[in-house]
Amino acid sequence: ELNQVWTNLVQNAIQAMDYKGTLTINVFAENDFIVAKFTDTGKGIPEELKERIFEPFFTTKPQGEGTGLGLQIVKKIISRHHGYISVDSVPGMTTFNVKLPI
Repeated sequence: ELNQVWTNLVQNAIQAMDYKGTLTINVFAENDFIVAKFTDTGKGIPEELKERIFEPFFTTKPQGEGTGLGLQIVKKIISRHHGYISVDSVPGMTTFNVKLPI
């Protein structure tokens, strides 16, 4: 399941950067958690859409390119593992933060 999480976050980042740019992945221990941060240099997520990105069937991709289920599935998997996911985004930099208990 966690492989599905990492694959989805990497694929979303690559697509957000139009297949060019920089994806930085940082993994470290913090208290009783493993933290994985996926930071891309894509266009960013508009503030008004941040609350919706984990909703089922919500997508910003053109019709036929996305189901809108990827991030919703990611959030469910992380929750099943008693973890958390959040996003920070400004134009030119988006970071998905995943925290999983050790």
